[in-house]
Amino acid sequence: MFTLTKPKASFMEIITKSVWYGFIAGMISGMVKIGWEKILPPRTLARDATNPPQEMLQQMGFTYDQTHAYVYYSHDQKVFFTALIIHFGFSIVFAGLFVLLSQYWPTVGMGQGAIYGIVIWIAFHLIIMPLMGTTPAAWKLPFDEQFSEFFGHIIWAWSIAATVYYLIAKSKHGKLTNI
Repeated sequence: MFTLTKPKASFMEIITKSVWYGFIAGMISGMVKIGWEKILPPRTLARDATNPPQEMLQQMGFTYDQTHAYVYYSHDQKVFFTALIIHFGFSIVFAGLFVLLSQYWPTVGMGQGAIYGIVIWIAFHLIIMPLMGTTPAAWKLPFDEQFSEFFGHIIWAWSIAATVYYLIAKSKHGKLTNI
């Protein structure tokens, strides 16, 4: 079931496409996730005063001022650029990883990326962040947060897959493994 396949493209070609398609899909999926969180905010205002990515940076030694750095947009709207850099950086890295892994392990794309999103959600929200003390244990978090994050990661990963599949289909050969 989990066998590795040998792509027809060279490793360098796959890396190049993974970086490029990962950047594009990461930017788009990052915007999708932000939009999802505007519809179904995962955290209360109090818990979001320092969100998990900001808290994780602080655990790594960054200061509050660095993790909450902002610029003003449209006169009085604060845009917290450090949080956005982390948010989009995460999306770009995991979108690129999706492209790379799917070339060797096609099951990564199961459910048009939805399974990938669930795996990332489990890894970060149920295991890594609670173990680091960034967030409380999963059973101590409100249902609203878990619901929003679970489905948000599915939509996020689906948007990665949809973007990548589109880019592949519109590429010269129509297949990433035949670059």
